[in-house]
Amino acid sequence: MKNLMISTALVAFSTVAAQAQTTDMFRTGAVVGEVYASEFIGERVYASEADVEGNMANGVQDGWDDIGEINDVILSRDGKVEAVLVDIGGFLGMGERQVAVNMSALKFVSDDATGEDPDDYFLVMTAADANIQEAPEYDRMSQTMTPHDQTTGTAMAPAETGMTGADPFARDGYMTAEPEILTAERLTGARVYDANDDDVGEISELVLNADGQVNAAVIDVGGFLGMGEKPVSMDLAELTILRADEGDDIRVYVSQTKEQLEAMPDYAE
Repeated sequence: MKNLMISTALVAFSTVAAQAQTTDMFRTGAVVGEVYASEFIGERVYASEADVEGNMANGVQDGWDDIGEINDVILSRDGKVEAVLVDIGGFLGMGERQVAVNMSALKFVSDDATGEDPDDYFLVMTAADANIQEAPEYDRMSQTMTPHDQTTGTAMAPAETGMTGADPFARDGYMTAEPEILTAERLTGARVYDANDDDVGEISELVLNADGQVNAAVIDVGGFLGMGEKPVSMDLAELTILRADEGDDIRVYVSQTKEQLEAMPDYAE
């Protein structure tokens, strides 16, 4: 299985390491305890009717059922992984259906059978087979407002049209992207623009920390046909993400110009 590099035992160390490598909104590389969203996608998910005790297991345990694999993750606007989309059932990719599993329902269990590889993990959730079979199919078009959204009425409101002093990134035909559509699949490859609508690059990677939050996005700046690009890292909170009122176009805006981005330190894995 793929290396997740996620362990609750490494949270404290990761925080210290991140502080050492991060200056304001930029960083130059990943730290221990982090995983790329592109590596997280494709992980197998196991279900166990009995509660999983402890954080280590010697290989796949009796009673663990392989229910499917992660094909995407759902992010909140503050970078938290809210849920994972899992393809369950089917055979050779046929007859599968997609369900959303809350991130809090997943437990990271270290694989003690690979002692030489301390970063090898299983993803396990406590659920009976009947619960899995009865799980509702995930509908990407369905949007549910959170209690906070219902109170403030701001989460679903479209951005102001045109450019205003209050929101320099508001654009005609675009609105603030809702959390439900902020998946790794949608964000990876999204074009990045500066305040003047100049195309400055694209998002190539999303970096998760040990808490399951996306705390950085890697942007490939400049280049031509994939050659000569410069990877830089920015805090997700520094990005403005818009979606088209009609269609599925996603735009990411940054306050820096292309020249300022190119002057940043290269990001290294």
